Amino acid sequence: MRKTLLMGAALLMTACGPRPAAEVEKVEIRTEVGDFGMLVNAIEITVSNPRSIKGLTAADFDLVNNVPGGYMNPATGKMYESFEDDGIVVSTDKNVLRIQATPFSKAGRREDFRNVIPWELHCAIDSALNVSPDQVSAEHIDVLDDCIKGSFSFGGLTREYMLHLPKDANGNVIPNVPLMVWQIGGGEYDKDMMTVATANRCLVSLAKEGVPCAALVFAIANPNYTYSASLYPEKIELIDRNNALQMAFIDQLIAEGKVDGSKLFCAGASSGGGCTMRFMMQFADRFKAAIPCCAMDPIVPIHKVEEKYPGQYADDIEKVWKGKCVYKWNGTDMELSTMNIDAFVNLPMYFAHAESDQTCKVASTYAYTEARKRLGAKNDQMIIYSNEDLAIFGVATVLSHFSWVPLLQDYSEGKPMNWLVKQL
Repeated sequence: MRKTLLMGAALLMTACGPRPAAEVEKVEIRTEVGDFGMLVNAIEITVSNPRSIKGLTAADFDLVNNVPGGYMNPATGKMYESFEDDGIVVSTDKNVLRIQATPFSKAGRREDFRNVIPWELHCAIDSALNVSPDQVSAEHIDVLDDCIKGSFSFGGLTREYMLHLPKDANGNVIPNVPLMVWQIGGGEYDKDMMTVATANRCLVSLAKEGVPCAALVFAIANPNYTYSASLYPEKIELIDRNNALQMAFIDQLIAEGKVDGSKLFCAGASSGGGCTMRFMMQFADRFKAAIPCCAMDPIVPIHKVEEKYPGQYADDIEKVWKGKCVYKWNGTDMELSTMNIDAFVNLPMYFAHAESDQTCKVASTYAYTEARKRLGAKNDQMIIYSNEDLAIFGVATVLSHFSWVPLLQDYSEGKPMNWLVKQL
């Protein structure tokens, strides 16, 4: 929020003649998926009389309760304050007034973790051009509006999906592109498709970087499989059944020429990091690389148990991997089977985790990498984010589980997404 509004109303009145009051026909917003939810980057106001918006400038508008996406400013340890500079740029196209601004949280400004004050747009020239969220009639979401939405059935399950296919300069879908499959976290389980798609930047990260790679996410309807899911065969069977459904859909995309079957990648965070591990246990020979992020423990219990001795987690994982440990589709049902250890360890993985993560402790990443190393993996990499690393991306220490934020934002040399892109 700017501290002052320039006094331009009188000048505009004399230069343009009497300004008719605006009669607003509709208000629309342009949004994008942020790290912590949806961001508004533009407000478009359609009026009945173009003269009512002629000559308006950024100085005539002010946004209030507009804050960056996120819960807490890591620099202050407090909730975010409204922007000092809104970054407003005003343009008109006939009877449409466009207010572009520094992207701000669609939800508004948080007073605390529970209470949120909605954003507002104020106009010093004409109060009819004031906007609050309840006036918005339509929302246009960057990237997601262009995604394919549908449902797919396999193995007794039906799941909704959203698929981004990159296009060329002429707007034509590019055939046979690489594919990145994102495994959702527990917070998105049993939620609607839009909640899944907007929870983080999983579908938009590569597209926003201009990388010609497809991105796919499924809404998984089974409840959060909880810690130590490996103790419950019915839970891990359902995880593996969901992954079999996703693989069947990917095979369909390959058969249709949409996706290059030699360039399949998988990534996921939290419960999705655990699902990524199990997906690779089933289909390691089909994928080129994987990125498990802050992974849960659907292989052996880790997060709610203490090691009896140093290295116990890795010992337990190694033992499981050498036996019948994964459910595979046998043509009629899921069957407990051994995994292809050679393909599994030859598949390169880049593990990501935050050092101070209290939700999925970093011990899981250390145990997975150690167990894979014992089985012969030589191409794994690992990044452990410090609190200072997280703060660079707006993640406060109290939210240190959110290591998918730097993962999906950072394409700098040597980082996981850079590593992935180099393999496309």
